[in-house]
Amino acid sequence: MQLTEQTKTLQSLVKKAKLIYEERRESKEAADFFGVVKPFADEMDRVANKWEASALKWLELNPKKYVHAAQIVQAADNARRVGAHAHFFDTSKSKFIQSADSALYVLESLEKIIIAD
Repeated sequence: MQLTEQTKTLQSLVKKAKLIYEERRESKEAADFFGVVKPFADEMDRVANKWEASALKWLELNPKKYVHAAQIVQAADNARRVGAHAHFFDTSKSKFIQSADSALYVLESLEKIIIAD
């Protein structure tokens, strides 16, 4: 199923963003904006946009008790946010981790529901 693959892809990108963020916080090195930051953020945006559209369409056809459209929209927004901020070591750690973990929670919850269907 396409949504399952999109969900896994977005999960892996959010996890990668968390790793990048931790590496940047330790090294305190500035990333090349056009060579590194922008391509990663653009990929995250592209994947999050496609996932959001697919997930909302799927949820409309398969309403679920524990996953709602607002959660899908927020998870996509959080994924975009971490994609943009992962390379900046001065980003607030608590906000970054909260956004990433929140996105991952919704992604993992949706994946379990899709598999169970």
